[in-house]
Amino acid sequence: MNLKIALVAGAMALGVAGCMTPMASAPAPMAVTTASVFVPAAVSSNLLEIESSRLALQRARSPEVRRFARQMIRDHNLATRRMMAVLRRSGLPMPAPTMIPRHQAMVASLQTASDFDSAYMGAQVMAHQESVALFSSYGSNGDVPPLAAFARQTLPTLQMHLQHAQGIAGGGARVM
Repeated sequence: MNLKIALVAGAMALGVAGCMTPMASAPAPMAVTTASVFVPAAVSSNLLEIESSRLALQRARSPEVRRFARQMIRDHNLATRRMMAVLRRSGLPMPAPTMIPRHQAMVASLQTASDFDSAYMGAQVMAHQESVALFSSYGSNGDVPPLAAFARQTLPTLQMHLQHAQGIAGGGARVM
């Protein structure tokens, strides 16, 4: 299965087809308007960032990549805690801490990557493109106002992560 099909299939399984695909030829993003779609996608995205970055602390050779990984762990753990607090205050159910199968596969492929730094940074670019689209859509159209506010407040950090990842990836890391 090629990467574009895998991205679309993974996003469709989560119910956010188009929104989760970073490719230029992908369909226009679908608006993510419900907490029932946004929350599991955001949880999976944060777990992907945290788990892949923990792996980077073990396997990355570049000090710049290691610094980036530490920042991802800090920022995405904070985002997870903030989102859980919003869910509690809003009376929404706590999601299971699970990654969608495509995110699990991305972490698994990083575990065996021969050029880890490049593979990790490529995954970071792709994951942050997805997150920016997801948080932007829900922040604009979300059905739970406090959760939509959380998405809007988190978006600038995700955009900064994306720019940072693209800068590091442009310095020699290949994008998946």
